[in-house]
Amino acid sequence: MSPAALLAMGLLVTLVYGAGLALLVYGAVLDGRDEARRKAEEAERAAVNLRPYAVSDDTTTEAGDVPAAA
Repeated sequence: MSPAALLAMGLLVTLVYGAGLALLVYGAVLDGRDEARRKAEEAERAAVNLRPYAVSDDTTTEAGDVPAAA
């Protein structure tokens, strides 16, 4: 193989490797943004003291003196 062809093949392999690595880095950046957004939402939820799955505070009674199931 001539030196020029060897250089061209090396450049091609480097470009393919760089593109694959760039996709991995881009995915990590997007994952970091998503994690930061989730943490901000959790902090906001904690600040207003909301429970993710609020249970009804229904204290009415049905037949008899047994409170209704929540």
